[in-house]
Amino acid sequence: MITPRNHLLIRAALLMLFCIPPTSARAETYYHITLKAFLEPADNSVVEWAWATLVEIPKERAFPEQAALAAQYGGSLRGSALGMVRASAWRSSHSKNIDMRCNARPSQMTISWQESASERVYIMGGLDNPDNPDQINFGFTTRTILMENGRWIDPMGRAYVVAGPPVMEGVRAEEMRGAYLLRPVNYLDPLKHYSHCGRNWTEQYLSVFNHFHFRDVFEINENDIFTQRGFGPRNENNIVCQIIRSSSRAHPHWQEQEFSIHP
Repeated sequence: MITPRNHLLIRAALLMLFCIPPTSARAETYYHITLKAFLEPADNSVVEWAWATLVEIPKERAFPEQAALAAQYGGSLRGSALGMVRASAWRSSHSKNIDMRCNARPSQMTISWQESASERVYIMGGLDNPDNPDQINFGFTTRTILMENGRWIDPMGRAYVVAGPPVMEGVRAEEMRGAYLLRPVNYLDPLKHYSHCGRNWTEQYLSVFNHFHFRDVFEINENDIFTQRGFGPRNENNIVCQIIRSSSRAHPHWQEQEFSIHP
């Protein structure tokens, strides 16, 4: 027999059941990346910036077929992949002259590009050392990319169209040289301009991030890595790197052209 008092107890129990969040829900861990590349050792205003957010995805979810195969033999996939949430890049404009002879006489070649941004950036990473979850690696790539939702995309399978240089009446059009291919970082303006010995032409601008790969370790009880890496034939140029580990999906410095260091 259900008494009024028992009825109240049942209602209270049901309310508690529906109000308590499930304990099995997994909190997401995000990695917010900010990179600044200095392209000219003598001019710190010539730069590229990149921003990206990656999310931690257990390898058993990222690679279900491999996980099932490992389970058949009594094993399991350890570690985590880092799926791409979003990524962006920006470059400053620049023009420079280099000495180059023309018809056996002293001359200069002018090389230039315009300021441009990119939302077509591909990056992926992983926490590949299951015995040290603080070890992170990531890189820009056009290989198959794991996305935040666990799906894989093939950047090379997507259409990529390049618009040539503008043609002005009475001005000889620039010749487009070389291949224009999908890269890990693809600017809205993909052109790098050359002028020498009476000829003008363009090639595809190649971002310094196209072949950039990063590996480091978070210090104990730290959620911020701030460091730099050299690049160039003699490591004469630098890429400044900041990686913030967070439970928030929002990049704290998205498309900001500055670093914020937290004590």
